[in-house]
Amino acid sequence: MTSSSDTDDTTSPPSSTAETLFSSDGGTTSSSGEFSLSSGDIPATVTAAIDPPSYVDVGDAPAAREKCVGRQERVSWGWTSVIGRRSEMEDAVAVVPRFVSRTCFHAGGCTAPGSRMSGDVSPLHFFGVYDGHGGSQVADFCAKKMHGVIAEELNQEGIGEHEWQQKWQEAFCSGFRRADDEVMTDAVASEMVGSTAVVAVVSGCQIILSNCGDSRAVLCKRTQTIPLTVDHKPDRVDELSRIEGEGGRVINWYGARVLGVLAMSRAIGLSLN
Repeated sequence: MTSSSDTDDTTSPPSSTAETLFSSDGGTTSSSGEFSLSSGDIPATVTAAIDPPSYVDVGDAPAAREKCVGRQERVSWGWTSVIGRRSEMEDAVAVVPRFVSRTCFHAGGCTAPGSRMSGDVSPLHFFGVYDGHGGSQVADFCAKKMHGVIAEELNQEGIGEHEWQQKWQEAFCSGFRRADDEVMTDAVASEMVGSTAVVAVVSGCQIILSNCGDSRAVLCKRTQTIPLTVDHKPDRVDELSRIEGEGGRVINWYGARVLGVLAMSRAIGLSLN
């Protein structure tokens, strides 16, 4: 995942688009690791997603397979961030192995529901990149709290056989809103400090994402790239309409910006009155 170090908007609650691997372009810090899964690996997911493409919109049933695409028992991960020209690092990264456990079918609508693996309970791993602006407080808050909030939302009620997509959407949307509310009510930072968010939940054979702002997730295989998220930018037709409908303005000041300040249209924290 990548983060673009600029600014964004919370004139309305953040929304999410559920659709991993990340990096943040914001000091020089890096880390890597490995953890076990009951089944599956990222390369298998990459292969499945690229050939053929396997985006699934809410309401669409995934094509049935005879065999689960998950194969190995490990997921390797790593991240690096670069501070650039800023005086302090404003970005934060969170890696939370085994943040919840689900069966393959309940986690992401297994494409091989008749396979043995579809009924196995396996851990899901959480990755988040938070691109702070105006300071690091909100990004640090999200790195410490966001995964816990999303896990609580996800565990509020059971997932039915055909509602996994809707449940993830609700968990991400509610989790982002709760984080935004807590930043404001707990006075985590001043009103001019905020953060974007791009998060991914990885199982043995699935990648489930959500984003707020213009931090971006891209799936890569050799020289092939597939964008997995859509940036929330002020000049996007639907975002422009939403901003103006709520009494805001988008001003072209070295690019489209909310009230001439924010280069993104959604964020956690940060309030323009």
